[in-house]
Amino acid sequence: MTSIQSVLAAFVIILIDLLGRAGLDKVLALAGGPTLVALWAQLQSVVELVGAVTTAGVLQGLTVLITQASESRHEKVLLRDALKLGAGTSLAAGLIVALASPRLAVWLTRGEIETDLFLLAALAGCIAVVPATLNAYWLGKHQQQRMLWLALLTSLTLLLVAASAWLGMSLRGLIWVQSLVTAVIGIVIWQYIHKLSEVRDDSVDEAEYFRKLVKFVPVGLVIGIMSPVSMLLVRGMLSGTLSWSDVGFLQALWRSTEWVTATAAGVLSLIFLPRFSSTYGSAKFRKEMMRAGVMVLVPAACLLLLIFFNQRSMLAALYDARFVVSDKTAGLFMLGCWIRIAAWLFLFGLFSAHRTGLIMAGEALSLPLYALLLWLFASGMTMERSALLYLASYLVYLAFSAAGLLYSARVTAASQRNAEHK
Repeated sequence: MTSIQSVLAAFVIILIDLLGRAGLDKVLALAGGPTLVALWAQLQSVVELVGAVTTAGVLQGLTVLITQASESRHEKVLLRDALKLGAGTSLAAGLIVALASPRLAVWLTRGEIETDLFLLAALAGCIAVVPATLNAYWLGKHQQQRMLWLALLTSLTLLLVAASAWLGMSLRGLIWVQSLVTAVIGIVIWQYIHKLSEVRDDSVDEAEYFRKLVKFVPVGLVIGIMSPVSMLLVRGMLSGTLSWSDVGFLQALWRSTEWVTATAAGVLSLIFLPRFSSTYGSAKFRKEMMRAGVMVLVPAACLLLLIFFNQRSMLAALYDARFVVSDKTAGLFMLGCWIRIAAWLFLFGLFSAHRTGLIMAGEALSLPLYALLLWLFASGMTMERSALLYLASYLVYLAFSAAGLLYSARVTAASQRNAEHK
């Protein structure tokens, strides 16, 4: 079980990430307004796209397999193989982005971002896999305190980018700063992992562990590609139907709700996922789901309401007075965020049931569905309609996830009854 110290360390890690992103967005808003915030978000989606194909798949598998490993020599083999496989997967994604960057620059940014900046963003995403691998390894060993120190180290990237923006550096300069700082940190951690993963035992079956890690690659490709690509498409389409300033406003609204959504995701993954996994298939599983619903959804609803009633002052504090959205837009979007958290409750239940097929199918009904709805209803687009479509997409995602978990529970119960009768 995760200790109290580890849980507290995990919450501090979440807080560091939120504060870093919020601080950077604040500086970007002051330096270049909503347009710079939106364009920087586009580049970061490219970074996330290249990195997430590994972090959402291979590195999730690394954490799970490290937890189940019985000997340190097996852990070292897993760490080394995960770094190789993860780096290769992200490099392949980066090469695809590089080849497509001329079209992406025109299609997703209306020519606002030069082609070579997409290349730098892809490079940053590839290098970011290195510290993420060490992070996943330590998570599998329940060493959240070490993860905290790593989070502080990697947060230097956001700090230096923010300082550069404050000094008036252009978007090109900012992505160069991010790439160079990430590269320096990545080289240091790569050397550390190399020493940590040295194995002097030929009896370890390395091929077996590599095959186990490969099984997580499809999940990473589906989740890691769909969400960042969907966000790129969403911002690109809204910039055409509305404006880049409006995209910046919606990005600011998204960031303001992340204080609630990211915390909820952390609670579900760090506290309740182990509980779901240990009780799935028993009568206690439903009780754990109910407990998680009360402990996560009720506070989330209260906090989102608090943000809604103070959204103008909060956006002005996080960005500046130019960032304003209507109450209807904010209300629909925040209701969509709460529905999204509710869907995650059932999503983590599906993880505990090992229903990777349903998880991958459901992924298409979240942000990808939102992007599709924005395309279908593009004519006469407004901020309010974009928020309403966001709510609609996550209502579908919630319904699918809940139905999927209910189906899985029934199949498991039927299998258990059949096993008892034999």
